[in-house]
Amino acid sequence: MSVPSQEPVRIDGARHVSEDLSDVQCWERLQLHDTGRVGFVHHGRVMILPVNYLVHDHAIYFRTSLEGIIGGPVARMQTSFQIDDARADRSEGWSVLVSGSSSHVVDRELLTRLWGNMTAEPWAGGDRGLFICIQPAIMTGKHVYLA
Repeated sequence: MSVPSQEPVRIDGARHVSEDLSDVQCWERLQLHDTGRVGFVHHGRVMILPVNYLVHDHAIYFRTSLEGIIGGPVARMQTSFQIDDARADRSEGWSVLVSGSSSHVVDRELLTRLWGNMTAEPWAGGDRGLFICIQPAIMTGKHVYLA
């Protein structure tokens, strides 16, 4: 009887390790960055758009326009949010994916805190005064590196 190999997965002859990130590691990465991608379905098509964001009380917040695709009805549906980083020179990378419901932020006290913490200006032009909140229901992370 053969025993399954405990060797890391081999890709192109190199030894790579793929490990899951804990929720704590995922939140650490989310808090260290300010640009990510929000994904949602709009008219039967998957849309993925870059956003500047911040993390507050285990939720993800970003600014948009009420008239835009994200600020309209999409803001009240299931969304996904992703950040990642890759170092080709080191054959290393990681990714964090969050899925959950999104909604407009209307609480005045929370809006005051968010405006006080938001540092990165949205890349898109125009009025971006509407905050959207993504409440994570599922969070996964992966780190791939050479052994």
